[in-house]
This record gives sequence, C-alpha cells and structure tokens, in this order.
Amino acid sequence: MPDDVEWFDQTLAKLVGDELREDIRNMVDFGEDRYFVDFLRDAPEATGEEPEDSDFDLPKVYEPIESFESLKERLNMFLCHYNESIRGTGMNTVFFQDAMMHLIKISRIIRTPGGNALLVGVGGSGKQSLTRLASFIAGYTTFQITLTR
Repeated sequence: MPDDVEWFDQTLAKLVGDELREDIRNMVDFGEDRYFVDFLRDAPEATGEEPEDSDFDLPKVYEPIESFESLKERLNMFLCHYNESIRGTGMNTVFFQDAMMHLIKISRIIRTPGGNALLVGVGGSGKQSLTRLASFIAGYTTFQITLTR
C-alpha cells in the first residue's frame, strides 16, 4: 500500500509539473495532507442598513485549514456557542488531531445533499458528540430516536 501511495504522488507531481502553470505548481504540496472545511469564516456583522432579506449565516466557503491549532480554536468557539444555546446538554470535548479530522469528515458528509454515514466504534468514543457539534456548525436541527419496548 505505501508503494502505491508513493507511485501515485510521483505520478501526480509529474502530471502537475507537465500540465500546469508554475504559479499553480507552487501551490501544490505533496508532502502533507490538506484538510478543507467550510466553517472558518465569521458571519457578517449587521449594520442596520441591510435589506430585510439579508443573510447573516456563516459564509460557506470551502477552504484549507491553516493549522490544527487554529482549527482547534475555531472548534472551541463553536463548542462554547453550542453549550450556551443548547441548555442541559453541555459537552466537554477535547479536540485532539484525530477528533478534529473525524469532525471534518462528518461535517463534509452531512453538508452533502443526501449525505449519510454509519459511525462504528466503541461507546463513549465521541461519535455522537462530534456529530452533534458538526450539525450545530452546519446550522441543522437534530433529534434522537429513543428505542422503547
């Protein structure tokens, strides 16, 4: 498998070098993985001079993260907003790199029209918390089905 990844990276680098302009070639970095999200920008501030039908939601611009540290700060901000707005269900979540990568993937999946995922893992590993936070960031309303006899 690592041989296949190395072959793909070399082939992609050669193709980019042959086919694209130099300024675009310099933008491509094959040494590290890049993660893209659509929740890095803040909502526009209301000045009072906007038309009544103005949209004050977060702009959904899909862009690369600068670093996991900056992403962690942004996610902690969303977590504080979540804990303030959803009464009685405060989450105490620690954002380490794997958790942030999973939240990015969940966010991308649920923002896709018809997107769905089956999250499999040990209970208590954070699947529900990350999904609730990703849904909150996307502006979705969540509900949970409770099984009874």
